[in-house]
Amino acid sequence: MDGGAPSKGNGLHRPPEGKVLSRAAVPAGLAIAAAWCWRLLIVSVTFLALVLVFNTLYLVVLPVLFALLLSALLHPLVLLLRRLHFPRALATWGTVIIAFLVLGGIGWFVVQQTAANYTQLVHEVNGLVSRLRTYLDRLPGTNSVQLQQLQQRLVKGLQQHSQSIASGALTVGTVAGELVTGLIVMFFVTFFFLDEGDRMWSWTVRLFPRNVQQSVRGAGYRAWRVLSGWVVGTAIIACFHGVVIGFVLFLLSVPLAVPLAVLVFLGSFIPIVGAFLFGGLAVLVTLITQGVVPALILLIVLVIENQIEAHLLQPFIVGRAVRLHPVAIVLALTGGGLIAGIFGAILAIPVVAAVHAAVKYLTGVEDLHGNSRRVDSDRMAPEPPPEYAPLPIYVSPLVVPDEEDEDGQEGSGAAGPGADVSGDGGRPPGLGEHTPPPGPRKEG
Repeated sequence: MDGGAPSKGNGLHRPPEGKVLSRAAVPAGLAIAAAWCWRLLIVSVTFLALVLVFNTLYLVVLPVLFALLLSALLHPLVLLLRRLHFPRALATWGTVIIAFLVLGGIGWFVVQQTAANYTQLVHEVNGLVSRLRTYLDRLPGTNSVQLQQLQQRLVKGLQQHSQSIASGALTVGTVAGELVTGLIVMFFVTFFFLDEGDRMWSWTVRLFPRNVQQSVRGAGYRAWRVLSGWVVGTAIIACFHGVVIGFVLFLLSVPLAVPLAVLVFLGSFIPIVGAFLFGGLAVLVTLITQGVVPALILLIVLVIENQIEAHLLQPFIVGRAVRLHPVAIVLALTGGGLIAGIFGAILAIPVVAAVHAAVKYLTGVEDLHGNSRRVDSDRMAPEPPPEYAPLPIYVSPLVVPDEEDEDGQEGSGAAGPGADVSGDGGRPPGLGEHTPPPGPRKEG
């Protein structure tokens, strides 16, 4: 050995020199973990700050987001009227008036049907409780007086709170004043999104540096296309659920058939669980009012139509626009529900899908029309792990082949691509088989 010269280790495991890692620094693994941790901490704090702002300004944020969804749904009608040479303002006003008349008419009809059939529902609940009380009286240890008091309280509560129950089904638990304010803001913003949405977006794009304006414009176009596809496709599927369930309820002579069909329609905008949850409410009302057999018929119809949605409607109508993994859908749905309740559950999927499409466009994965720009379209295909692949900070780029491989052929520095330079038939050196660095070998 040389006179006390410090050994630098073999060439394969010598850490890189320079400012990346010094001898006095912490271990490389700890430095990498710390770098990841403080970056993740900043991202988490930023996300929590956005959630707090959202919760504080929910009366502004929610109407704007729903205005985006409503604009995406009504935008094809505006384009149709403009193609028919209607002026921009007249086309927008006509679309808004048509939407207001349709939504207002549906709401008025639902309220009228609820008020007309609510008395019958209370009567059916009273009869069901009486039959249950008669059955429970036959069981040992039951108190008929307490059961009768419970029945009276239940029927009295339904009669006293009929108006609040009917309005609660429509307002979904929100305060009436906030609901009216939110609706006014939503229609106001929707009008200007439909009338001057392209100009507003062009002004927003000009706020970015000139060298990224084209990228931002393309990402916005992709996000809007995905949002429009989700809204239109989900509306078609919701109409399918509402019509089928409403028709079956009408054939079974179930009271509140129209309000229940509307609730199933609205619930279909919540992916995976919405239609089944509100369909379960329709099954419960059918069980109370008509009995077990009609409830089973409605349950079978509900299961069949959910299978049709999952295997036919969703892939061909919504799946072409929204390409999200089911796990991402469930996590987004749960997170949106935790942040903003039922409104967050409705908005979570379109927002996540639009952001996902914009990110894939900005990163070059997809083009403007959503087509894959990579040769291997399956980016999640599993790959076999390498036999030896340490982190880059532990590997030196200097790897010298042996003089002869196992076949007795001399190693050549001019070996072409794919040539064996490991010296053992293509197998890279293991942890205990280090290749020494080049240089004259010294005798011990």
